[in-house]
Amino acid sequence: MPTIKEVSMRAKVSPSTVSRVLNGTTPVSAPVRRRVLAAVQELDYTPNAFARGLATNRSGGVGITVNHIGSPYYGVILGGVEEAVEAAGMHLMVASGQAQADKERSAIQFMRQRRSDALIVQAEALADEELIDLVRSSEAPVVIFGRYVPELHGRCVHLDNELGGRIATEHLIDHGHRTVGHLAGPLSFPDSRHRLQGYRQALDAAGLPFDERLVVEGDFREEGGYAATRRLLERVPNLHAIFVANDQMAAGAIRAASDLGRDVPSDLSLVGFDDVLLAQYVSPALTTVRQPLRDMGRAAADIAIARLLGRKGEVRTRFEPELVLRQSVAHVAR
Repeated sequence: MPTIKEVSMRAKVSPSTVSRVLNGTTPVSAPVRRRVLAAVQELDYTPNAFARGLATNRSGGVGITVNHIGSPYYGVILGGVEEAVEAAGMHLMVASGQAQADKERSAIQFMRQRRSDALIVQAEALADEELIDLVRSSEAPVVIFGRYVPELHGRCVHLDNELGGRIATEHLIDHGHRTVGHLAGPLSFPDSRHRLQGYRQALDAAGLPFDERLVVEGDFREEGGYAATRRLLERVPNLHAIFVANDQMAAGAIRAASDLGRDVPSDLSLVGFDDVLLAQYVSPALTTVRQPLRDMGRAAADIAIARLLGRKGEVRTRFEPELVLRQSVAHVAR
């Protein structure tokens, strides 16, 4: 295996000059840079990443913690993050916190021990105060994904979830439904509470009363949506419209409706949330509220890398949802 000394001899420069070219730590003239890169290619030289990390105090990696790696929701986010990280010539490291405080802390600690140059944290169970402490105590830049903490303005990439809950519920009301149920996500999660608040805002604006019997808490998973839908329809058999807090639960809701002999949308109208790929392929295709997840993932990575490199400039942090019309909502007579 060739060494850096052999590269320097082939390029007719010092080993330190080879290091400067490879690490980008100090400007090097274009002719010298070309000679070094040509020698690297000719000798098929691979730098020792660990040794280089010790010398530069950088690992070349950006870490991200998410709830559940296997979820299609997080797959889209990770795709956006990876695009930005790779464009910066870095690598992505991923850990799962599974929406449990101890595991979220463990995932963050794992990334810090691996010397991530920057860290993107998607955490549901940790309190705002703990995230504030993390940002202020970390030597590496930290960006919070999926929630807004006022004290960390400019470091939080988030969606207006209240607006999303409101436009989903308004769509059902506009189609003639006067009684609208809600399958909520885990109400310990900020985004679930904000979507519920948007649901209540839409009811209030339409002059409709809020009824606690019409709200059932789910778990953001297909099986949770199935169980919550059966509970809700058994509790309120004449219900014909539900706003579901995410698309995975909505897929479970479609299956539950079918098992109970209810057709979607003629007997039960559904609106989901997220617009993951699944929403296009369930039957009927799901009307849902789109989160620009890939764009949000790219924005989070761009902010983290910009802070790491000391670059200035505004990067979008707040995103708005958009209603996507498909086939899961029917008009009813008022």
